[in-house]
Amino acid sequence: MKKAIIFDMDGVLIDSEPFYFERRMDFFKAKGIRPGSDQFDDYVGNSEKQTWEVLIPNDEIKREQLRQEYLHYKKQHRIDFSKALRDSVPQVLNALTDAGFSLGLASSSPRSEIDQMLVDCQLKNYFSYTISGEEVRESKPNPEIYLICQAKLACDDNLAVEDSTLGIAAAKAAGIYTVALKQPFQMDQTAADSIINDLNELITLPRLAK
Repeated sequence: MKKAIIFDMDGVLIDSEPFYFERRMDFFKAKGIRPGSDQFDDYVGNSEKQTWEVLIPNDEIKREQLRQEYLHYKKQHRIDFSKALRDSVPQVLNALTDAGFSLGLASSSPRSEIDQMLVDCQLKNYFSYTISGEEVRESKPNPEIYLICQAKLACDDNLAVEDSTLGIAAAKAAGIYTVALKQPFQMDQTAADSIINDLNELITLPRLAK
């Protein structure tokens, strides 16, 4: 039986939320604009659409204008994703690949940031298929991104590794057994089939041994 493991990126492979948060706050400071919230917890686990609704809550025109300006700002202020990579990731991906699992990546992040992460962290060769939020019509919690990914991987059994409430909902709606990676901040992961404290636990997860 061919088996696949589909990883989310942010919060799973990389601990990126603090880097994204700092860059957003720096952008707003440079613009001389106060964001709707400067509290880290208000952004954790949000989709890009939800993030911008928090940043600019009551002005759609201004929100879209700043979002477009931020796209340029991001290109000028790139994150070194190797600094955000979880220590256990290379070991875990090596072990899973050696065990014969096909690996996929299904992230709501833009394609450019997924590709940059794979290069920065030297992970590109591990993944048989990757898909970004820009390549689907609806973001998580819509299951589209997972439905496409599992179809492309064409395996008999799939497992998803997520962290956020929206990501878990998307994977579950696609009918995929979902493992949640516990986070150091409050996150509702109760809908996941199981919760792990470290990615290393995937290697000995009973579900993968079946």
